Amino acid sequence: MNKNAPILIIEDDIDDQKFLQEIFIKLNYLNELVFLNDGEEAIEYLMQMKKVPFLIISDLNMPKINGIELRARVKENQAINIKCVPYILFSTTVAKNYIDDAYTMGIQGYFKKPIDPVELMAILKTIIEYWKFSYAPGMYM
Repeated sequence: MNKNAPILIIEDDIDDQKFLQEIFIKLNYLNELVFLNDGEEAIEYLMQMKKVPFLIISDLNMPKINGIELRARVKENQAINIKCVPYILFSTTVAKNYIDDAYTMGIQGYFKKPIDPVELMAILKTIIEYWKFSYAPGMYM
């Protein structure tokens, strides 16, 4: 896991993409942000990736392939799964069935997407800092 590699953000809402980008600018991390609009675009990107991402932060409710289905496809694809990229779900929907399904698929975190920018910044900072200090199998590739 290259801790300076790009962070993939899979989010179909353009306003949310802009909001997240503003928060990351304020956090001053040097990781490139790669925004993808849906799960199909994410799979295509991951199949052709030149740099292994540091993190994948995915919305849950998206057209075509939702965040949990996308995680399942990532796990099924040995070429992608072997990279051990942490997969985080970020959603306005918090329900037991989604959380159970997400953790069954091996996600590394499920977070409620807050409306408050200060809370959003705190959550994103916590996620990034955690993974910056964490060790994972993908670091040795």
